[in-house]
Amino acid sequence: MKCVICSRYCLLPICKLCLEDINITPRYRSVDGMDVYSFFRYDDVAWLLSSKYSVFGSRVLARLARKASEYFFRYDEAKIWRDVAVYAVGIDDCVRSYYSHTGVIVKQFCHHGIKPIYGALIAQNPIHYAGKTLEYRQNNPKNFIYKSNKIKKENANIVIIDDIITTGTSMQEAKKAIERADTRVLFGLVLCDARE
Repeated sequence: MKCVICSRYCLLPICKLCLEDINITPRYRSVDGMDVYSFFRYDDVAWLLSSKYSVFGSRVLARLARKASEYFFRYDEAKIWRDVAVYAVGIDDCVRSYYSHTGVIVKQFCHHGIKPIYGALIAQNPIHYAGKTLEYRQNNPKNFIYKSNKIKKENANIVIIDDIITTGTSMQEAKKAIERADTRVLFGLVLCDARE
């Protein structure tokens, strides 16, 4: 196999040198009162994230998400979660093109006591927002269903995970769906923020 960036032979889709060259540029923004943390500049990884539409993309996303999660947990901030149950839920975590791209990202962030919940937040309206305006997104909600029976509601805390945040409408809608099930949302994690 060759690195998708430099074409050097390696066993991974992105070689160690090229992965080191992709800078972590942490940012956060508030969406409906919830902090959403991002790790990469959109311009730096957009073409890599577009690989999510192919099977090979699962390996690319895993590599980027692993780097982001290592940065996130570097200071062992998870110590504050030792006494509470924290679960990671991917936005619209369903299998398309042979895998769930948010499921791949969720798996990489499930360390230090965070437990994954797969297939719990599904869009009834599986519409794609790529390249669409804010008005289009607001007029065509995804209508998420949150299947809360996969966890015990007592003391449950959710981290919402996605690949990209643009306008924040999906994150906002996901948060509301989870809160309707009387479950607390701690914050959101995304690989990159498309808003500059």
